[in-house]
Amino acid sequence: MIAIAAGLLSAIAPSCAPVAGASRLWQPETRWVIVGEMHGTNESPDAFANLVCLASATGRPVIVAVEYTSDDQTAIDAFLASDGSSAARAVLLKLFLFTSELQDGRGSVAFMRLFERLRILKQAGRIDGVIASDVGRSTPEGQERNAAMAQTWTEIAAPDDAIILAYVGNLHAMRKPIAISDRTIVPAGAIMPVKRTVTINIDGNGGKAWNCQDDGCRPHVNGDPRRAACAITYSTAADRQWDATYELGVPTTAALPANGTSATAASSS
Repeated sequence: MIAIAAGLLSAIAPSCAPVAGASRLWQPETRWVIVGEMHGTNESPDAFANLVCLASATGRPVIVAVEYTSDDQTAIDAFLASDGSSAARAVLLKLFLFTSELQDGRGSVAFMRLFERLRILKQAGRIDGVIASDVGRSTPEGQERNAAMAQTWTEIAAPDDAIILAYVGNLHAMRKPIAISDRTIVPAGAIMPVKRTVTINIDGNGGKAWNCQDDGCRPHVNGDPRRAACAITYSTAADRQWDATYELGVPTTAALPANGTSATAASSS
């Protein structure tokens, strides 16, 4: 019966869409793949889920880290072990990022799709787990957020040949410090072991994203229109902020909050 159940789970696990350049990510020396996004699109979480699927097809152990507070770990584990029913989803939707008035895109319908796909991959034995890697109550007082995330990623217990895919805002994935206003931020990506880490920025061909700006949390323009083809391209420039760009190949669309939003805001997407 156990073998039959495992076979059924493997059969329903989502198939992976090929992406030009993705195979280069799975070099034997690469342990961490840090994927950065502009929060609030439908396409980026879907693209990341596909990247996880591609990683799982290598036969190496795969662990996913997400930009959710470590306090959410128990709820995420429970959802991954659940049947994905509406009752299970309702529990996940109680997490802070889904209920916060400040909806920055991480509480979107697209992230719910991501969690559902990760649940299926986990139960099919394609990934080993999902780690909530943002700061939480257990984070030592005074520890900087990016430093805490990088420490969590490097301390994940996994076999030597494991691939750890972290999914965060693209600033956290940067390779070099960045000056913002009167301070310099050292991103988590800049702290990771250089020779064993690949950092990626997801980019679309313009479009919109749901995020919070001076005029509130709603759909906003997400870059200029372009005609880039879907692929992962790599940079060797000494001043690069990311090692690679995951070109979506399409304009992005704003992903609405999973817990609902006003009709006025939704109509502007």
